[in-house]
Amino acid sequence: MKKTILLSALLVAGVVSAFPFRTSCGRVLQISQTIADNMTLDQLGNYLGDVNSQACPGTGPVAIKIYYH
Repeated sequence: MKKTILLSALLVAGVVSAFPFRTSCGRVLQISQTIADNMTLDQLGNYLGDVNSQACPGTGPVAIKIYYH
């Protein structure tokens, strides 16, 4: 029972501290919220562009749209 509660807590913590990013080739990657918190929107867009290039080799430059509230 203790292991189940601990595993559930770690899973929830992992979901809370990351956000999904869908690449241009359709892969969904979890990006650390800590990384995003320490960047401006322009820096985050550049970082996500680099992540997209690594996840989808052979694709050209992609416009990154960041939706936030």
